[in-house]
Amino acid sequence: MGSDETSSDLAGALHVTRRAIADAKADVRGALREVRAEVSDAREQVALLQEVVRTVTDIDTIKALADPTRLAILRSLSRDRVPKSAKELAEDLDQPQTKLYRHLKVLQEAGLIEAAETRVVSGIVETKYRAMQAGLSINPGENIDATREAMHDIIAGSLNDYRDRMLRAVELDLPELDEESAKKRGIVMNLSATVSEANADDFQQRLEALIAEFDDFPRDPDGVRVEGLVSWFRPKPAGQTDQTDQTGQTEDRPDPGSASA
Repeated sequence: MGSDETSSDLAGALHVTRRAIADAKADVRGALREVRAEVSDAREQVALLQEVVRTVTDIDTIKALADPTRLAILRSLSRDRVPKSAKELAEDLDQPQTKLYRHLKVLQEAGLIEAAETRVVSGIVETKYRAMQAGLSINPGENIDATREAMHDIIAGSLNDYRDRMLRAVELDLPELDEESAKKRGIVMNLSATVSEANADDFQQRLEALIAEFDDFPRDPDGVRVEGLVSWFRPKPAGQTDQTDQTGQTEDRPDPGSASA
């Protein structure tokens, strides 16, 4: 009799334990589904964010961009829209890795990049960063006087960086045998003309549309890498000033295959 009661008690306890384990598994599966849903939502939000061209108007962020190394970091992160570590950025930019940490911190504090993931490599925590936007439109607006020097540095830094990259590519490239093949390797066009304002407006709109089309191309890791810098401005006749045109707007499109600075 006592043996039967003991067996019944054990069976009951076993049933309760199994039920508790089943409930716990169900709770874990539910929690995992919620986590996966949150991760999926976060990824979608990041993907949408990375498609955005952010307009920068505040003084602090404009000044944060006024450094050629930071512009190069943004260009590298925006080009393929793939997170990169400081080591990978250093290899891409041909810069000492230790030099980049300060610039990464400034960009992160400005909300221009974020830590995408971390992992431990040989006992050291490695962080991979991603750009928070596909491109930047910089418009100092009412802060034109306070950001004049920074805007100068941004424009000069972009031009100098592009010049160095293009000259480096030209030095490494073998000469092409025919004109069409040579054009595919790279072209330089220096344009200057006096045209009607209507024609200038129309050309600029079509140029901007063409750049937007380029930005929308899907990234292809097995494709051909291209670099470009688009500049367009209308100098005022000597002696003419316009107090109403004070924006000095510029767009920083780090590699439209990246649209990074």
